[in-house]
Amino acid sequence: MTKPTPLEFDDLDGVSPARQKRSRIAQERLLEAAEATFASRGYHNAHVTDIAAAAGYSIGAFYLRFRDKDAVFRALRRRFALRGRENIERFFALPRWADEGPSQLVGAYVKSTLSVMTHNAGFFRALYQRSLDGEAAEDWPELRMASKLAAGRLAAFLRAHAPEVDRPDLEPFCTVCLSAVEGAIIHRLLNVSISSEIDNAFFLKSLTLMATATLGLPPARDRHPPA
Repeated sequence: MTKPTPLEFDDLDGVSPARQKRSRIAQERLLEAAEATFASRGYHNAHVTDIAAAAGYSIGAFYLRFRDKDAVFRALRRRFALRGRENIERFFALPRWADEGPSQLVGAYVKSTLSVMTHNAGFFRALYQRSLDGEAAEDWPELRMASKLAAGRLAAFLRAHAPEVDRPDLEPFCTVCLSAVEGAIIHRLLNVSISSEIDNAFFLKSLTLMATATLGLPPARDRHPPA
């Protein structure tokens, strides 16, 4: 398995370089703690003291590595964007797609997207709050790179394996489709009542059906049909 690219934050405003292993471990623990705190308290209600305590570090240890909460979010954004691009490249390079149809690929991509976004719920809750308050102008360009990559890879796959999906605007159309999937997932992450009323299996099945239908593909086959 390909190792993830080492994360570099040296160019991010307010993030101190982590040269030694001990410092990198502390940085990662603080990032994980920040995301968990954003998930439970929201971005604006989360404080540096909460993040440091959740990571098991002192306030001083936090400020050795991050200038403030905004700097932590910038590092989370960089980590999510970089890992996202790597995951997209690995996903579309999987040998299994040589034997499985486009609908199966779309279904697997939707499932992977749901898993990744749910795992990073704190990041998305923070991003949503920052966006509403007009604080996220610098956040979106880096994130859009991953979205553009995914749409491009999906469009290329459909051109090669689904000639029935014949559109001159296929790549932007894929962008809209994948954005709709992500939007539905974010809505679920932010809306507790929806999350409790609709179980994960039904949500995933409905989301996959929506994506394949939007792209003009038949429904993905159930790999484990009921006996």
